Amino acid sequence: MGSFMLGTAPPLSGASSATSTPAAADVVAAIARPVDTATTLYHHLRDWALEKGPGIVAALLMMLAAWVLAGWARRLILNALLRAHFDLTLSKFFANLSKWSILAFAVVACLGTFGVNTTSFAAVFGAAGLAVGLALQGNLGNLASGVLILVFRPFKIGDSVIVAGQAGVVDGIDMFTTNLDTPDNRRIIVPNGSIFGGVIENQTRHPKRRVDVAIPVAGTIGLDDAEGIFRGVVEEVCRATPGALSEPAPNVVLDSVNPVTWTIHIWADTPRFGAVKVALLRGVKAAVDANRLAPPGPNMDVRITSMPGK
Repeated sequence: MGSFMLGTAPPLSGASSATSTPAAADVVAAIARPVDTATTLYHHLRDWALEKGPGIVAALLMMLAAWVLAGWARRLILNALLRAHFDLTLSKFFANLSKWSILAFAVVACLGTFGVNTTSFAAVFGAAGLAVGLALQGNLGNLASGVLILVFRPFKIGDSVIVAGQAGVVDGIDMFTTNLDTPDNRRIIVPNGSIFGGVIENQTRHPKRRVDVAIPVAGTIGLDDAEGIFRGVVEEVCRATPGALSEPAPNVVLDSVNPVTWTIHIWADTPRFGAVKVALLRGVKAAVDANRLAPPGPNMDVRITSMPGK
């Protein structure tokens, strides 16, 4: 029995040695693996820095230069517009627009240094421009109409006009709107698109205007008598009223016979059109009252055929 145990002892010692050697190797490998990973990461970072470092530095310098240039351009445009007495709000808008446009181009250029395909940005900017154009198509239409008004000049500042259902004196023609001042001192702002797309009536385009006054008279008055009376009124107005013109010759016209209606035409200087019309109306009113030319008023006959309770 003893010899049997002595004979089996060496194999047990050899098996323990064989199993301890791989375990030690695994421990060493586990300790060395993080070191190799750190070394590999370091080499990758070093290679990336050597490859991309000059581009990063160039991009930072480009952005710094763009920032300085954008600020300088903003101040230059703002000061130039203010010296030209341009609107303050629009001046700041255009100045800021120039600044951010320069910065946007600088960002796109910097992205190109990192291998980013910048042609996609052109498509993005094009789509954004299309979207903005569609959103502002009404304002762009007003802008185009404003340009057409300035080119074809259907009216100018100081003209008395009726446009888009509004009457007034033109105070200013802006890019998108036209400003009108009314006789009662109100300011009306009309979009240029509504003006150029509709009927434009310029009341002060010509130096002379014709005053027209229609007068109904009684049917019992002789036509020659009525015409003579009205011609006397016209002669008096032309003689006594500044701005009333004898040439072209005034006229008295029979417009209708049922009811009998006469119309007086008299020419006047455009600036005095209102005063001449008032003088003519006053003269006609006095002549109608003095000669009893007014037609009888409307009559109403009321006949009661029956009354409840009677």
